[in-house]
Amino acid sequence: MEKLELLAQRIDSLIQELGRLRGDNARLNGEVKNLSEEVELGKMEAEELQKQISAGDAARNEACSRVDALIERIQAALASSETAQDSAPEDQKF
Repeated sequence: MEKLELLAQRIDSLIQELGRLRGDNARLNGEVKNLSEEVELGKMEAEELQKQISAGDAARNEACSRVDALIERIQAALASSETAQDSAPEDQKF
């Protein structure tokens, strides 16, 4: 009889433990869901930031190309000016 009583107590204890574990499991599943949503939002934000970086890089490259073209025009104008001065008569040189 005593063994049956101990067995019944152990079964009650295990049932209580099962209830607690189910509650913990439900809580952890909720946390996992929330974290998964946060990770997904983080991925979307990272993609958006990457697009912005790419757009910034493209704008910077375009600006650098324009500056390079302006420098080439200035150099060509200076070279043309020097050539014109070198071929001008002495009384017309600056």
